[in-house]
Amino acid sequence: MDVDCPIDRADEFAEVAAEYAVDTANGNRIGVVQDRFDGSVYLRPPGGGVEWATPPEALRSPSVAELAQARVFDTPVSPVDRRRR
Repeated sequence: MDVDCPIDRADEFAEVAAEYAVDTANGNRIGVVQDRFDGSVYLRPPGGGVEWATPPEALRSPSVAELAQARVFDTPVSPVDRRRR
C-alpha cells in the first residue's frame, strides 16, 4: 500500500491486523481499524480508547511520521522494577 495514497475502500484496511488509517472527517485522527459495519469503518486510538465510526471515503493512509507515532502508542511497555536492591 502506498503511504501517500488516499483510501477509498475500507476493504484495504479491515483484513490486516493493526492496520492504521487517518480519519480526515474527524480532524486527521489516526486510528487502528477495528471493524466495518453498515457503511462505516470503526477505529480506535493507538494504545486503546473509545472506538469511533467514520465513512470509508474519509480514510487515508498515514504518513511515515504518523505511522511511527502510532506505533509508539501501540507498543506495550514492560513494567520497570523500581525497588532498590
